[in-house]
Amino acid sequence: MKKKIDKKIIHISNSWSFNKNVSDNFDLHVKQSIPFYYEIINAIAGLSEFFMKENSVIYDLGCSTGNIISSLSKLNLSNYIEIYGVDREEHMLKIAETKLKKLKVKKNIKISFIKEDVLKLSLKQNNLTICSLLFPFLKKKDQVILLKKVYKSLEPGGAIIILDKIKSNNVDFENMFGQLYVDFKKNKKIKNKDIIKKTKSLRSIHTLKTYKETLNMLKNVGFKDVENFFKFINFSGFIGIK
Repeated sequence: MKKKIDKKIIHISNSWSFNKNVSDNFDLHVKQSIPFYYEIINAIAGLSEFFMKENSVIYDLGCSTGNIISSLSKLNLSNYIEIYGVDREEHMLKIAETKLKKLKVKKNIKISFIKEDVLKLSLKQNNLTICSLLFPFLKKKDQVILLKKVYKSLEPGGAIIILDKIKSNNVDFENMFGQLYVDFKKNKKIKNKDIIKKTKSLRSIHTLKTYKETLNMLKNVGFKDVENFFKFINFSGFIGIK
């Protein structure tokens, strides 16, 4: 008999926060809320491999429950790699640590988790920094501050990989994409009232940019070589090389 899954997986307050309830249900929630979530994770891991040379340092900023780091740890690498997962939510990190303990991580891959606000974090010189759906939760000025810090910390030839939620330049397209996103959630059996409640809870904390604004922001801090590796309705993936 197929196990019944409770589709109302997160109890949402009037203002969104990554509390214990969100952390406990995060993995199922992102699967229901982000189109092609695991395909994106696999793409990020595949792109990361090009920058994981001997003695490379990798950051996953806003690592949540460690899904990207789990994928990185499964890569068939012989190089010695240091990976740092950073998040300010302690319960998210506990879940990530538990998840990694269940995997047989090779001895040449050292994984550490840091509880810290990414804006206060001091970055080591590194070869790759990953920011998956972090920017929508930062003010635009803080996004610029973080990007400048990342660019400065990257080795020449190093890269930043970003998964961002964006808005359209065109109001008609924005309306279309918004409706398609609602359809996506409804097809995942999320109830209308829960879709509306989450949307309202994000009003005061979400900061979305357009595709062009994101590209310009990356180029203005120094990333001259920037490419879009994923695009589906409101979600877009970018890679920039220093």
